Amino acid sequence: MHTIRFDGKKPGSAECEQETALLAASTRAGVPLNHRCGGHARCGTCVVTVVEGAEHLSEKGNAETRVLEVLKAGPDQRLACQTWARGDVSVKY
Repeated sequence: MHTIRFDGKKPGSAECEQETALLAASTRAGVPLNHRCGGHARCGTCVVTVVEGAEHLSEKGNAETRVLEVLKAGPDQRLACQTWARGDVSVKY
């Protein structure tokens, strides 16, 4: 069991038993994370900043890397729709 914590306008957390996308966990936690493209790595509106637990996240794929480069995102920023947590993680949105 691991916990994904969200800090932002409406903080929340989700307890997960298996690998879970950050976007799915935000929905489960009742956190209003933007995602205009429906979670298909096309818009970049679900960008989050990883505060803790980066070692528990999936590697960046090609689509995510491409969008983050366009956004000029920092090294600690990820797309919630493309990032899967395998352990405790804390993010800001």
